[in-house]
Amino acid sequence: MRKLFVESKTKSVKILMAVIAGIFLLSLLGSIYVLRPSGSRRAEVVQDGRVLYTFELDRVQNQELTIYYGDSSNTILIQDGEICVLEAECPDQTCVKMGKLYSDSLPIVCLPNHLIIRFAE
Repeated sequence: MRKLFVESKTKSVKILMAVIAGIFLLSLLGSIYVLRPSGSRRAEVVQDGRVLYTFELDRVQNQELTIYYGDSSNTILIQDGEICVLEAECPDQTCVKMGKLYSDSLPIVCLPNHLIIRFAE
């Protein structure tokens, strides 16, 4: 009886390990899919659902652009074919910390200023 219990416990552990390995592999593949670089070179700056600007990143000269929302603002930098938020007048600075726009799945977002920078379709 004891041998049967040990064998079933070992089998349960093997099944559990296989399930955990499967979840890990699916998570890894999902992360690779989400974080893959964008094929688009056109970026949009959107505020409150309105597209304010569209840029062909390969064609735009290096420039800074300030977007206002009420008493607050975000300074956007376009340089060497890349776009990012350089400065923001918001408490958490998440949009600045996000760095350069890289993936279709991960836009740059500033919630306090209702601003989204994303690749255009």
